[in-house]
Amino acid sequence: MRKFLFFIFIMFQSAFAQEVYATFDVVSEKNSELGLSISGVVGALHVEIGDKVKKGGVLLSLENSQEKQELENAKVALEIARKNAEHSQKTYDRYKAIADVIDKEKFENYAYDRDITALNLKNAHNTLRLKEIQFSKTQLFAPYDLVVAKKMTELGNIVLGSQTKLLNVVSPNDIKLVLKFDEKYWQKIKIGQKFVYKVDGSDTTYEGKISKVYPIVNASTREMQAEVKTNNLMIGLFGNGMISVE
Repeated sequence: MRKFLFFIFIMFQSAFAQEVYATFDVVSEKNSELGLSISGVVGALHVEIGDKVKKGGVLLSLENSQEKQELENAKVALEIARKNAEHSQKTYDRYKAIADVIDKEKFENYAYDRDITALNLKNAHNTLRLKEIQFSKTQLFAPYDLVVAKKMTELGNIVLGSQTKLLNVVSPNDIKLVLKFDEKYWQKIKIGQKFVYKVDGSDTTYEGKISKVYPIVNASTREMQAEVKTNNLMIGLFGNGMISVE
């Protein structure tokens, strides 16, 4: 009789349980396969698998000695153009003060030199900017704070522009759990509900809140999905837990 009553009690609790079982995978909000827009040969690999790189850091460079030299030449040319323009402007200003007492043609020549050197300076600026762009295209920069997950090239490999994927990277700062649960709970799971969970292989209990509920059901598994923000978990881990529903 006691066993029967205990069974009834368990069934009663299950019938009115306010928890939904869910499994999950730990994934990154940002997961990218990076490449370059131009072709060439890998000249330098600045990272290894597992390296953390801040946004803007150089990850990889093509062989770019020619582009680098052209960039340096453009910087020198800009400095020369700047000095010529400054000299011509000073000369013009000096003779402008006495324009009434000097030969008109001579003064016009000073004005002409000023205008030409000013145009040369503008052109030198444009050339330098172009060379900077060309040089930057030979380098692969971190689009966000990231961790290198996989290298898909090595030093000396040929790169065929955007066809060649070079590195797989993920963001270590934007981690989430992607939950999977039975479709029959589609009306019960809401944003803000508590999710208590454990990662496979660990006895530590974590807690989070539903931040997103996917609006579709997976036709092949008859499961729905939701997301929970988290941190300090390794991407690729999995586990399970319970969603507290109202």
